[in-house]
Amino acid sequence: MIKSFQKISLSGIISLFLIFSASAQKMNNTLYFMQNVPQSNQVNPAIQPDCKVFVGFPALSSIYLNYSNSSFAYNNIITDGTGIRKDSLVVDVNGFHDALKTTNFVNEQLELTLFALGIKAKDYYFTLDVIEKEDSRFSFDKELMTFLKDGNYDSRGRTSNWGGLGLDGTYYHEIALGISKKVNSKWTVGVKGKVLFGIANMHMEDSDMSVFTSKSGDEVILKSRQRLRVSLPINQVGTDSQGFVNDINIDGNDYDSNFFLNTDNKGFALDLGIIYQMDKKTNLYASILDIGAIKWKSNGYEFTQDGSFTWNGADWSQSGNSNDPNYREIEDVFNDLTDSIVDQFKVSDKTDAYSVGLPTKIYLGGTHQIGKRVNLGALSRTEIFNGKIQSSLSFSANARFFRNLSTSLSYTVANNSYNNLGFGLATKAGPLQFYVISDNVMAAIHPNSARLANIRFGFNFLFGCRNKTIAKNSCSFEEERKNKKKPLYK
Repeated sequence: MIKSFQKISLSGIISLFLIFSASAQKMNNTLYFMQNVPQSNQVNPAIQPDCKVFVGFPALSSIYLNYSNSSFAYNNIITDGTGIRKDSLVVDVNGFHDALKTTNFVNEQLELTLFALGIKAKDYYFTLDVIEKEDSRFSFDKELMTFLKDGNYDSRGRTSNWGGLGLDGTYYHEIALGISKKVNSKWTVGVKGKVLFGIANMHMEDSDMSVFTSKSGDEVILKSRQRLRVSLPINQVGTDSQGFVNDINIDGNDYDSNFFLNTDNKGFALDLGIIYQMDKKTNLYASILDIGAIKWKSNGYEFTQDGSFTWNGADWSQSGNSNDPNYREIEDVFNDLTDSIVDQFKVSDKTDAYSVGLPTKIYLGGTHQIGKRVNLGALSRTEIFNGKIQSSLSFSANARFFRNLSTSLSYTVANNSYNNLGFGLATKAGPLQFYVISDNVMAAIHPNSARLANIRFGFNFLFGCRNKTIAKNSCSFEEERKNKKKPLYK
C-alpha cells in the first residue's frame, strides 16, 4: 500500500495567516523626504528640520503601525463561493498556494513615541527620543504548503525540502540621543546612539524540515530540527520522566509593572546618516539604522528538537470488525501513531542568556528640485535580518505650496507588489503641527488586495521656525507673491 498523504486541508494553516493579516518590511519611505516633519530625523540622523525647537506631544508625537507580507493578499485566500456556496465566502487553497513565492515573509510593527525633543544650535541639531517598539516576523517556504496541499504522491523517490520556519518577535524600550552637524555648505552628518531595554523576545535561531518518500511509497521519513529561544515570564516548564518538555506554563498575572519596567535585558544600537548637496537643486542622502543587538538575560529559555520519524503505515487490521475480541477503535490506532511521532520529536530545554541583532535598515536616495515649489525624490530601502534581505524602491514628489502646509505623493515597489501609492500631509496652526503619512493609501481603498499597509501620525510643538527667513525666502504661494522671491526648498 502506498503511504501517501493526499489533499491535506490547509484551512487551519491559512487561518494562521489570516490572523497575521488582520494585524497591521517596516517602511518609512514617504516620511524620509518630508523634512519639515521632525520625525524624519528618525530615518536619517543627519536631517535638520527647519525649526529651532520641537517638542513631541507626550505619547502622541508619533504613532506608527505597519503590516506587510511578500506574497499573498486577503483576496488570494478568501473568495466568493460558487454553486451551493455562492452566498458564502470560502477559503481558496489553490489561490493562496499560487500566490506564494519560494520564501514568504509576514511582518508587523508597532511604535509609540512617549517623548521627543529636538534643539538646533548654530550648525548642530540635538535630538532625544523615548520610544516603545514591537516587531514581529514570520517566514515559511512554499514547498511546505505544496506538500500539505498535494500530498506526497508526486514526491516519490525524492526528498521534499520544507526549509525552515522563521519566527521572531521583540518588544523593547528605546532611548535615543542624536546629534547632527552641518560640516560645510556641502556636507551634513549625523549619528544617534540608542540604549535598549528588552521586555520580551521570541527568536527561531535554527529551523529545518524535510520529508522523504520511497519510490514505492511504502516508507516516509520525516526529519525536523528546531531551536527556539525566548525571553518570557514562564512560570514553569514541565518535563517527563526522561527530562523532555511536556508542558509550558505562562501566567498572565506576571505581566505586571515589574515585567514592563525590566532593565535586565540591555542592548545598544547606532544610527548613521549623511547628506551631500551636489548643487543648488540636488541633494544625496544615505543612512544606516539599528546597527546593534539586545542581550536577553532575564527569563531566557532555549527549546531544541532534533529527530526523525519513519512511517511504514498504520495497522488498521483490527479495526474492521467491532465484534472481533481484538478489535481496536480507529481513534486508538491514530493516537498510537501520534504518540510514536511525539516520541521521536521530543523537545529539550535549558535556561540561557542569548543575543539577537536588530533588523538593520539601509537607505540610499536623492532629491532634485523641479520648478519653484516641488522636488522629486528617489529612495531605495534594504532591510537585513537573520541573513534575509527585503528591499523596496520609492519615487516621490514633495511640495510645500504654503508656509504651514506640505505634502508628499509617493509610489513604492515592495513585497512583489506594484500598487503602493503613498501620501503625506503636514499642517501647522500656531506652534502645533499635525502630520499623517502612509506608504500605501490604496490599502484603505482596496484592502483585499493590499500586501502593504502602514500609517504614521502625530502632533508636535514647533518653535523658532525661521519666520523672518521664511518671509525672505518663501517656498509658499503667498510669500512668493508678497516678496517676489524664489521659494526655499526643504
